[in-house]
Amino acid sequence: MTTSPQPSLLPGIALPDPDTLTGPQLEGWNCALCGRRLIADQLLGTVVWTCGSRPREVELWVCRPLCTEAGAAQQGGGHG
Repeated sequence: MTTSPQPSLLPGIALPDPDTLTGPQLEGWNCALCGRRLIADQLLGTVVWTCGSRPREVELWVCRPLCTEAGAAQQGGGHG
C-alpha cells in the first residue's frame, strides 16, 4: 500500500503512484514523470513507498524544465 503524505510541490502536477515507477525513478536518477535520465532536475514531492513490510519516504524528482509528460500528469494521466 502506498500513500502520498503531501501534495506535489509543483502546482497542477499530480504525484505519480510510486508502485508504477521503476527503481531509477524511485532513486532519483530518472524523471518520475517521463522516465528519462535526469540532467537538470527539480523536486516534485515525496511519497511513501512500501517494499515488503517496510514503508519509506521517497523524494520524486522531475525534469527541469518540465518534460512534456508533465501535461499528462496535470490531467491525472501519470507518466509516459
